[in-house]
Amino acid sequence: MNKIVSFLYHLFLVVGFFIFLTACNQQPKPVFDINAPGAEVMASYNDSTPQVVFYYKVDEQGTPTQEKIGESYYYDNNQEYIGGRFKDGEKEGQWYAFFRDGTVQSEIFYVNGIEHGDYKIYSEQGKPFLRGHYNHGICDGTWYFYDENGKQTKRIIASKTNIACGYCTKCLKLKAEKKSKI
Repeated sequence: MNKIVSFLYHLFLVVGFFIFLTACNQQPKPVFDINAPGAEVMASYNDSTPQVVFYYKVDEQGTPTQEKIGESYYYDNNQEYIGGRFKDGEKEGQWYAFFRDGTVQSEIFYVNGIEHGDYKIYSEQGKPFLRGHYNHGICDGTWYFYDENGKQTKRIIASKTNIACGYCTKCLKLKAEKKSKI
């Protein structure tokens, strides 16, 4: 009886681990369906595959309005490159960028068109490359940097005098100040 229980326990662990790995490797679904009402192909590749698609709000009759609610850009292999939603003409919510093979390249959250929340960049192998946080477009908190194997190489705590992300207005101002002192 103990052998059966032990076998079932180990089988449960193996199946659970497989399910966990599968769930971790799933790609986020595209924000929009390219065939949905309101989708308008703005540019195509030579073979007519979509390159840029804008998505417009649809009224009660199913007719697209002039209110753009999202956009997606595609590689020539039909894989989405970058996409996300708009609200009142500004980026809003989670935006994703993908490598050509479909693995996630970045996850960035926007509020009113500016970065606000977690900011994650990944290597082509799916390992973390950069991770930090924005507060209304300004980097804050701790920023982590990783090598190609996903091993943390640097950690910077964002402050009034530390360049962390290198891209927000605070970091750009600090870069310019440091450069002018040289």
